[in-house]
Amino acid sequence: MSLKSLSTLMIVAVVCLAGAALAQDQQPQDQTAGATNEPVFRLLRDAKSAAKELDFEDEMLKWKPRVDQGTFEVSFSLGFLNLGTTLLEHQQMIYKYTQEYTYFGDVTIKGQTAFNPVLRLGGNISRWFALEGTGGMSFSDYSSTVENRKYQKNEPNAPLLPDPPLGEFDAEARSLFTGQIGLNAVVYPFNIAERVTSRWHPYVTGGVEHFWYNMNSNYTQDTATAWGLNLGGGIRLLADENISVRFEVILHRHTLDWTPAPYFTELDEGTVQIPLEEWPVNGSRQLVTDFASQTMNLLNWSIGAQVTF
Repeated sequence: MSLKSLSTLMIVAVVCLAGAALAQDQQPQDQTAGATNEPVFRLLRDAKSAAKELDFEDEMLKWKPRVDQGTFEVSFSLGFLNLGTTLLEHQQMIYKYTQEYTYFGDVTIKGQTAFNPVLRLGGNISRWFALEGTGGMSFSDYSSTVENRKYQKNEPNAPLLPDPPLGEFDAEARSLFTGQIGLNAVVYPFNIAERVTSRWHPYVTGGVEHFWYNMNSNYTQDTATAWGLNLGGGIRLLADENISVRFEVILHRHTLDWTPAPYFTELDEGTVQIPLEEWPVNGSRQLVTDFASQTMNLLNWSIGAQVTF
């Protein structure tokens, strides 16, 4: 074999060995490169923390903040009922009695803003419509004014005298209690067209209700009752799947009628009863048989928590 041929064979052999070596070097690199493109799970890190994170993410994916059909709800709210309006008024009615004189005047009784807790039980008939039964009460005081005052000596045919001074305790200022029950509809207007996924859900509400008024007064005999309507709105914040916070403003409207007491006061351990009398203009002393009706427009605002089952 000539030297030229031997040289050619050696070059071919070197090239083949170099190619095989290069192929072997590239194979693990390619495998390594392929491995870097695959997810790497660090199994040595805190497995308990990883599991909690995965559970939390799954839970967040499951719950969607929205109003669902077929759920039952209970809510309790604390608020105030604005009773700062006229509860009762009557002209030239007895407001004070002594052994010597009987005093008459235009009596007006007004309430004040009252603390008003309310409990609601209801259910979502659909994603946008719910029914709620409501029950609440309020506690407050009331005050009265006596104007255009007159007085008469307790003798037959005694004249009616003007402008007696008003004593510190002549005008009533006592306690007032109210109770209420009702049935309300709740409408989520943004959910009517489509189901809204949001933590904030505004709503409108309204319905029928029944009120009780009990006033610790010498002028009234029994608890006054009234049927009425209410209308309002609010906004509901879904804190999580079961707990909501709601802020609400409602206007209550009804007509209040009081029954006059048969006696204004009793003296000598109940042995002497002083009738509830009036002295109308161009008239004479007579019993008070009725009071004028009072239209009540009461604004109520509250904030509360709601639980969904």
